[in-house]
This record gives sequence, C-alpha cells and structure tokens, in this order.
Amino acid sequence: MLLYAYAKGQRSSRGIERKCVEDVAYRVIAAQQKPDHATIARFRARHEDALAELFSSVLGLCKQAGLVKVGVIAIDGTKLHANASHHCNLDYEQLAREILKEAGDVDAAEDELYGDARGDELPEHLRTREGRHAALREAKQKLARERAGGQDTNTETVDAESQGVKLVL
Repeated sequence: MLLYAYAKGQRSSRGIERKCVEDVAYRVIAAQQKPDHATIARFRARHEDALAELFSSVLGLCKQAGLVKVGVIAIDGTKLHANASHHCNLDYEQLAREILKEAGDVDAAEDELYGDARGDELPEHLRTREGRHAALREAKQKLARERAGGQDTNTETVDAESQGVKLVL
C-alpha cells in the first residue's frame, strides 16, 4: 500500500488512512481494512530499510521491463551557473530514502498539528444528530433573517462593503 501511495504522491499517513476509506484502489490493496494513520506511520518507521530496498528493487524491475526510462530530462536549454555535481545524483535506494524521509516529515508535522486525531473530524457541535439539526436550523434562520433584511438594498451594500466585498447590481 505504501508503494502505491508514494507512487501516487500521497506521503501523509493521514492521507493514506483517508484514501483507504474513500478510494477504491486503496480499498482493494488494503483488502477493505482501514489502517489507522499511527499504524501506517509506525510501520513505515519500523521498516524503513526494507521499504527503501523494496522501492529500489521495484524501480530496477520497472527499468528492466521497459516500463520506465532512467535518464536525463531536459526541459530548457538555458545555461545557468549551477552548483551541481555527479555526487548529487541519487540512485534508486537514495531516492527511496528521500521519499521515506519526506513521508516521515509530513507525518511529524501532522502529528504536531492534530495529535492522535485523524485531522478531518467534525467539530464538536456537529458530531451528534441533535447538534447537526440545531446548526442547520440556526443557519436556515440566519439566511431567512438576511433575506428579510435584504429588501433594503442600501443595507445589503453597506454590509457587504464592511466585509470587504463590493456588490455590483
């Protein structure tokens, strides 16, 4: 699953957790399981060396099978002074380690931001049926008040301009 997620550009364990619920391809790969983001992150950290070797092997196999070309890609021929060397080039395993490091950095940043939570939970007042009904009822009442008060166009323009929005009728 990590190989597929990283190939698709998904480096976040929380993102992978969401994809295992929402995306059919992830659901097939995960056999309808819904792994927790912490489990995914611990697995990645625990098996980093093996994953780097796996990614390297898969890239090598893809190259041998003719599925990918490894080489230089030039987009523009403009010559610029640069500080590049052959020592800065990465082999498959080094590239895989950089992807794993990036995934670890993303997970650490999200852990700092969300703690143990997934990060996409509903606000507290919307988690219950009664709370959602109350919030929707309040929103409908607010819209009705705004519409009733919107009969006077000058009031509507002043309210919009005070919020930094200019209305053109």
